Amino acid sequence: MDFHQLKIFIEVARQKNFSRAAENIFLSQPTVSAHIKALENEIGVPLIDRSQRELQLTEAGKVLLKYARQLQGIKDEALFAIQQESRIVKGHLEIAASSVPGAYILPWLMKSFLEKHPGVTFAVLLRDTRQVYNNIRDYTYDLGFVGEPAAPDGLDQIMLLGDELVLVAAPDICLSDIFKSKSKPGSQFYEIDLSTGINRKNLLRIPFIMREPGSATRIVFENALQKFYGKKKVPLNIVAYLESQEAIKEAVKAGLGVTAISCKAVNEELSSGSMQGYRLPDLHLKRNFYLIYHKNRIFSILNQAFLDHCIDHFQPGASF
Repeated sequence: MDFHQLKIFIEVARQKNFSRAAENIFLSQPTVSAHIKALENEIGVPLIDRSQRELQLTEAGKVLLKYARQLQGIKDEALFAIQQESRIVKGHLEIAASSVPGAYILPWLMKSFLEKHPGVTFAVLLRDTRQVYNNIRDYTYDLGFVGEPAAPDGLDQIMLLGDELVLVAAPDICLSDIFKSKSKPGSQFYEIDLSTGINRKNLLRIPFIMREPGSATRIVFENALQKFYGKKKVPLNIVAYLESQEAIKEAVKAGLGVTAISCKAVNEELSSGSMQGYRLPDLHLKRNFYLIYHKNRIFSILNQAFLDHCIDHFQPGASF
């Protein structure tokens, strides 16, 4: 029995699924299953009941989980004490992030951090915003990056920088003709005026591609629509729901429909002309990106160093 096996066991117990656990700790499903089987062989009793659709711990598994968490905590405390003593900034940093900060912000932060601390490795879990909140609350990950402020139920946050959602479409869809909109000199965006009744109706007629319900992008867009139209449920013409932001961009390019997306996520496409961008000034589509963490989490030297690096890099409150 070693710490690596116990870490895998804790994750399987948390996820109640071998595949999800394997994905979260960046191992293959057969590798995770083999480690759990080896642990059971060493202890001599089954730890997991595999007879049900959702994995359940046996009574022995519940006992082991309690001690495994304690041992993991002691290990973390020992490493923290050693690092505090020698001020070592190295190790493995696990981060949870929603799609936009995970794809377009974190890579640059990690690169600049590694230039100062080359002894660090990263693991980034990309999930929707609600899942990131949950991963920070249950201590699965220490740091999270999201596009919506967290509820104050055990979480703290630091606002990093601003963002804006824009509407994007394939160039041949020509929303500018549908909405009679014009681009301002020096801007790569058309502006859609929703003060006219016909444009308000047209926005509900065009085909939309949307993210999954837990996405901050979707939450911001839906809240803006509800406020503007004065309805709890705005009847958009939604033709598809896609979880992957890259899949949504490809669907837009293919002409399947339009989508509301972070300006940060489509800079390259707008510059190359593979997408056309539209601003909706009548909707409140500005938001912020946040670094979140658990209020009761004791940070290691590594976690604290990366948090400080993020603050220094962005100078909280800056915009794109």
